[in-house]
Amino acid sequence: MNKRFQTPEEKRALWLWLADALGPAAVQAGDILRMYEHPQILFEELFTTDLSCILNPSQLRGLHAAEPEDFVARLDECRQNGVSVVCYDEDDYPALLREIPAPPPVLYYRGDITILQRCFTFAIVGARKPSAYGVEATARIAEPLAKAGVALISGLASGLDSEAHKIALREKAPTVACIAFGHEHCYPGAHKKLKTLLEEHGLVIGEYPPHMPPRKDFFLQRNRLIAGLSQGICVAEAKRASGTMNTVSAALEYGRDVFAVPGSIFSPLSEGTNHLLAEGAQVAVCGEDILDFYDLQPNDEKQNVQTSPQEKSEQAAGHEESLNLSESADAVYRAMGGQAQPLAVLCEKTGMPTAKVMAGLTELELCGLIRALPGRQYVLK
Repeated sequence: MNKRFQTPEEKRALWLWLADALGPAAVQAGDILRMYEHPQILFEELFTTDLSCILNPSQLRGLHAAEPEDFVARLDECRQNGVSVVCYDEDDYPALLREIPAPPPVLYYRGDITILQRCFTFAIVGARKPSAYGVEATARIAEPLAKAGVALISGLASGLDSEAHKIALREKAPTVACIAFGHEHCYPGAHKKLKTLLEEHGLVIGEYPPHMPPRKDFFLQRNRLIAGLSQGICVAEAKRASGTMNTVSAALEYGRDVFAVPGSIFSPLSEGTNHLLAEGAQVAVCGEDILDFYDLQPNDEKQNVQTSPQEKSEQAAGHEESLNLSESADAVYRAMGGQAQPLAVLCEKTGMPTAKVMAGLTELELCGLIRALPGRQYVLK
C-alpha cells in the first residue's frame, strides 16, 4: 500500500496504532522497534510481507482491524484532558527505557517529562502494608536522596511507594509515579490528591490510554517501567513473594543496581530484603550509602535536629497557621489529638467521607504536620 502519513499528527497516530496492536509489555516490542525505524515501514510491509514470524495472530489482527488515522482522535482527546504523549522516536522519550527488552512504543504522561533526562533517577519500592520500621527506613533512605536532587521513582501504590513520593514532594524534589491505568483513573482512589500533586510538581507516566481502568496484570507490567526508568532501586521492606520483588527481578534483568535495607529475621516483611542481601544486593541503611555508591553530592543545608514532643507540637501549630490549608485538611488537623488517630476515628470526628479525609491527610503529610503510621493511623509531628 502506498499510503504515506506526512503530518506530525499522522506520524504520531501510527505509533499509537502500533502500540495498541502490540499490547502493553509485548515481549517482542524491542525487536520490532529496533527492526523498524518508524511504524510507517511496518504499515507498508503489512500488506506485502508475511509478518507472522515476528507478530502473533492477535497482534496481526489488531494491525489489520484498525486504521492509523483512527488514533488522531485519541491524540485530540489527550490534549483536551491535559495528557501528553511521547513516542519512541521522539527526543523526550526516556533514554533509559529504550534499553529494556520490551519498551512501550508510546507513553502517556502528565507533568514534567524532562525530569527523566535531566535528573539522576532512583527507584524506592516496598511493602503495601509496611511496619513502622519500614516507614522509618524508607524516610531514612529517601530524604537524603531527595535533598540531593535525585528523582525518586515509584508506583503510587499504598505503603512505601507513596511514602517515597510524599517525601520527595515535601523536599520539593523531583519524583515520578509509574501508573498501571489511564490518567482519567486513580488507584488506589485515596491517592487522588497525591496523584494531582505529582502531576503538578513531578511526573505521572504510564503506557495505558487515558480511559483505561486498572487491571491486575497491568501492575506487573507497570513494574518494568519503574525498574527501566531508574539507575538503581532500593527495597526498604518486602515479603519474599510480592509485586516489589517482581520489580526487583526486572531491575536485575536490566542490569540496574539493587539495594536493600536489612530487617528482622523474625519479620515476614523483611524476608524479601534479607534474601536480596544474601543474593548480593548492596546494603543500604541510609540515603548517604546510595549517594556514596554513585558519588553524588549530598545537600547538607538541612540538618537533623532533635526536638522534644512539646516543641514539635508548638512548631506544627505555628506551621499550620502560616499555611493556606484546604477546608478538609484544616478539619482533619483540628481533629488530631495527642495520640495516634486511626482513619476511622478521624472520619467520625470530622463527619467527612473517607476519600475527603484521606485527601486532607495527604495534604497534612506533605506540609510536614503529621506522620503516617502502619495500620492507617496518623500522629502529629
